[in-house]
Amino acid sequence: MISKHLACCTYLAVFVSANLTFGQFKEPNYAPAQQGVIQSPRIIPKTTHSSNQELLKLVDEAIEVSSRRYLIANEHSPWQIYHGMNAYRHDFLVDYNGTLVPASDWLSQTNPQFRGLPWFEKTVHGGRAHRFTKPYHFEGHPNQSLALMVMCNFPYEHTFMTDDGPITIQNIIDNAKADLNPREELTWTLWFLTHYLDEDDTWMTRRGETWNLEKLVQNQINTQVTEAACGGTHNLYALSAARNNHVRNGGEIRGVWLQADQKIKRYLVAAKSLQRPDGSFPTNYFRGYGYPKSFSEQIASSGHMMEWIVVGADQTQLDDKWIEQGIQHISEKLIKYRDESAECGPLYHAVSALVLYRERMNGVAWPRPEQEPSSINPLPAASTLTKIQESPAASEPATMSPEQSLEAKPLPEQTAKKPIDVTEQAMDGKISISIDESDLSRKPVATKPVEILIAPEDATIIK
Repeated sequence: MISKHLACCTYLAVFVSANLTFGQFKEPNYAPAQQGVIQSPRIIPKTTHSSNQELLKLVDEAIEVSSRRYLIANEHSPWQIYHGMNAYRHDFLVDYNGTLVPASDWLSQTNPQFRGLPWFEKTVHGGRAHRFTKPYHFEGHPNQSLALMVMCNFPYEHTFMTDDGPITIQNIIDNAKADLNPREELTWTLWFLTHYLDEDDTWMTRRGETWNLEKLVQNQINTQVTEAACGGTHNLYALSAARNNHVRNGGEIRGVWLQADQKIKRYLVAAKSLQRPDGSFPTNYFRGYGYPKSFSEQIASSGHMMEWIVVGADQTQLDDKWIEQGIQHISEKLIKYRDESAECGPLYHAVSALVLYRERMNGVAWPRPEQEPSSINPLPAASTLTKIQESPAASEPATMSPEQSLEAKPLPEQTAKKPIDVTEQAMDGKISISIDESDLSRKPVATKPVEILIAPEDATIIK
């Protein structure tokens, strides 16, 4: 019996050896497609499909139409103008003595005042934008003003005037680091500092606490979205911007960055589940209820949501139907209600979402602080630019009630008419104009080098 068993084993070994010798069990060195089994996959460069092209035309129109709503220098509040700069960057124009000038040029060459208070101040630690006084006047959160100007990409040495002399962006960075207070909302501090600081920067606050960008990220990971400002959309935007900068700089998705990435992806899934069939989002954001009653409410939640979604989404996700529907919804509302009164926060966050979407679809690189922005042009005389109205006579400063600025008006059956006096718009924190058909075309902004940011689909811990 044993001899028979050994004989069988010997025969099997010889059979396998023979087959291996003749290549029976050898892995083929050619693709199955060559055998006619399955077609080999082809690598096709990503191109914008036709539906995207049509959507981008709609986006362009909405951005251009909304750019014709002009705020008035020294009359509308810093909070309102900062929001415009977040959306249009150096292309944001304000009415300066009846003349359209870039808001960034006006802020950089004058010492602007609002209600007798300066926009910028010197401090013992450097400088800062004027802090909170009343809702919708100056910044509503620490470092909100500078966060909203990040997309203008001012260089470190860029100066703003104060009553006590000039301060630089670097001075403002130094003050933000020294004055950091964990008992305050740090969303805009992360939003601002992640643009300018290196990840290995560590500093001590005036309270003796040690901080760095990763600690700020952890703070925002721990922030409860549904209890944060604007439904938590700014929290998610700041985390997305910080994660993206980390990836651009060669960072790995591990540790605190993995936690941030997971939070962003969780809320992308939640946002998709909450989106309505028309592409809009609930007015109560991630709480999942609330229906808009006015134009501002229609674009408030949808604009805020799409702004962070466009920053947080993977490049490959931008073609997803739900994201396109969200962008289309905002674009159509901005075009349809072009003459309807709009609150600055909802309006410019909605426009920002469209601008960010257009840039990512066109491969425009996210601004980096080492890149110099366009040079500041001297403010021209009132007669050298497009006139939009005669210089107003001296009058009492306009007053703006926070309660009025949040007032929701029902949608009109027909498009609202242009107010008689633009000054009246600043009194309730809203702006509303008819479309100016005069030639206000701008030169196209030069396209920066293409950058495709693709976050890992399935993040894993890297040891």
